Order: sequence, then structure tokens, then C-alpha cells
Amino acid sequence: MSEEDEAAGLLELQALERGLAAALRASDRAAGLASLAATPGLSAAGRARVDPSGISADGFEMAALLVARLRFERLMQGSEAASRWFDADPPGFAAAFRAYHAATPASGLFPADEAALFAGFLAQTREDGA
Repeated sequence: MSEEDEAAGLLELQALERGLAAALRASDRAAGLASLAATPGLSAAGRARVDPSGISADGFEMAALLVARLRFERLMQGSEAASRWFDADPPGFAAAFRAYHAATPASGLFPADEAALFAGFLAQTREDGA
């Protein structure tokens, strides 16, 4: 395999990882996964990696729930303000967290990272008037 082929394969794999992360955050995860598998220009190997027929729907749903739970836990550990908001207004906080989770890819590993992402999302949402 040439270096160009390896580089192209790596770029495709990174795109697939971003796509899987988005599908795990989507409200309709099955549709997100099907859309990813139908991405134009995807190699046969890439398509096979994300073929919904080869991925357990229950397993994918469980993975999505675990991702959301881990993000929620990191946020609660990293932000006193978010924790207070959750205690004071669980439905309001849950709606904001759902919107945040759907719109914001996880990019941090630590509670403070998640708290910063959430704060940035809230600030942007307020700027946009949402």
C-alpha cells in the first residue's frame, strides 16, 4: 500500500469516526448510521465498517446511552453551576443537556473540558437567541 493510499485510508477512518460519533448523538440513531453508510465516495471497506446490518441495533443504542451518561457525569463533576441547575430544575437542565449533547461533539476527556464545552454551547445559544 502506498503512502497516499494509507493517508487516504486514515482520512476516511477519521471521517467515519466523526460520523459514528454524530450518529451516536442523533435523535434517530438508526437513521444516522444508515446515512453514514450511504456517504458518497465511501470506499467499500469503509461502507462495510458502518453497514447497519452488521451492527447490533441494541448494542448501538446502548453505546449511545453510555456516551450520553458519561458526558453527563463529566459535566456534573466539572461544573458546579450545571450541577446546581440540575438540582433546581431537572426538566429545564435535561432539555438544555439534550440539545448540547446532540449539537456538540465530545472532544474533552476531563470534567473541566466537558464543563467548558457546555458553557460555550450555552453562551452561543444565548447569542443566537435560542
